[in-house]
Amino acid sequence: MQGVAEELAKTELEIIVIQETRWPGAGLIKKKNFSLFYSGTKDQIHQADTGFILLGGIIDNIIGFEAMNERLCKIRIKSKYDNLTLINMNAPTEGKADTEKEKFYEKSNRLNTKK
Repeated sequence: MQGVAEELAKTELEIIVIQETRWPGAGLIKKKNFSLFYSGTKDQIHQADTGFILLGGIIDNIIGFEAMNERLCKIRIKSKYDNLTLINMNAPTEGKADTEKEKFYEKSNRLNTKK
């Protein structure tokens, strides 16, 4: 992650969405020059994990982070005029079982109805 954060620092971006993080469970890792919010599997398989890397002072504007499962997470950010919600979705590939794909899309559809 340090290498990704260093490359991100060369841009004007303060937040990026990442996938395949390989971190178990869900949480926050704070380092000197970046923070990582992540959502991973609980069973140590480390597939399809998602997250957000934040640089600079944007961490002070985070309202909340929710890890729905290893394929879905969202972060709320307070901005000047309104609050923003960023959603990270890592859909199952075509080769995955239909039941896994159906479960993913059911869960992602519920994001649209949540307030």
